[in-house]
Amino acid sequence: MKSWFGLPPKVRWKLFRQFQSLDQIVEDPKCRPMLTQLEALEWNWQVAKLSCDEHAEKLLLSRPSTASLPSVQCEAVSLMPPQRSGALKIPRATACISSQPGCGVGCPFCATGRLGFQGHLTASEIAEQVYWVGRQAALRGRQLRNVVFMGMGEPLHNFKNVSQSLELLTNADLFGIPQRRITVSTVGVPKAMIQLVEQFPEIKIALSLHSADRDQRRQLVPKAISDLEILRQTIRQLNQLQSFGVWLEVVMLGGVNDSAKHAEQLIAFCEGLRVEVNLIPFNPIRVLQSNSIATLQPEYRASSKSDREAFAQTLRAAGIRTSIRTSFGSDSAAACGQLRASSEQVKA
Repeated sequence: MKSWFGLPPKVRWKLFRQFQSLDQIVEDPKCRPMLTQLEALEWNWQVAKLSCDEHAEKLLLSRPSTASLPSVQCEAVSLMPPQRSGALKIPRATACISSQPGCGVGCPFCATGRLGFQGHLTASEIAEQVYWVGRQAALRGRQLRNVVFMGMGEPLHNFKNVSQSLELLTNADLFGIPQRRITVSTVGVPKAMIQLVEQFPEIKIALSLHSADRDQRRQLVPKAISDLEILRQTIRQLNQLQSFGVWLEVVMLGGVNDSAKHAEQLIAFCEGLRVEVNLIPFNPIRVLQSNSIATLQPEYRASSKSDREAFAQTLRAAGIRTSIRTSFGSDSAAACGQLRASSEQVKA
């Protein structure tokens, strides 16, 4: 029987580039050796539930309980932005994948943060999400192009498994996804950020800053480093290692971090750094109850569109590249900050 690496490239391509159904592959004699010989992936996940709206599909992935391992669930998302006029014939999709089934950072505006730390996903479980998300995209006529570690969990708290999953995803004999099409979002783990970029120099880093006010960042990102100068020094090191800048992510919370003062603080933070700011509309925590979506009583509210645009204009006037993220998936509780393994686990 041929080994995985001995299979014709077109056969490997069927699984990892076209995201063909596993059932189809098992039934295809030419493809069957692929599954039996490929030890890098364990194929533990099952798609327990699928919910979708016009531009996103959210997958609840489940690993059945065994004698030695408890049952684990996590969520991943296939983001499918509207196709622009003049775009390629095959519209694209992005896999938003998880590194943990919960998150120990505890951001109060994030549904995943309310779950708390629940363990780590293995390298195989992380990488396999890309297959399942890519499969759903393929069923809708989309081609998976980009991968973002922006789902459940803090990737750099699970550094070993995340780095191993990146090896699987970027390996030309496996998924073959270019490093430049992968973004790892982190609340800021300085040593791990540097180590990751040294290992994967083309990987894009996104720092979830949320505020350039030290005390406020401590409130919004409770279990992350709040020393802004250490974060600035880390970005400087990344700028020396990479030819492109670091993304700074800020969830815009109405009346909390969206004032002119906060914009000026962010400008001061960015001085001398090669960065691009991404302003993210706040998405209220939503849960599925009795087959309908319910919104928890919000502690936070979204900044108004005019406030977001004014904030962005202030940054741009200071020479900082700034974008306002278009949020997809809120109708199915799949947008940024809304992922959680189950509605029962979300702490009110």
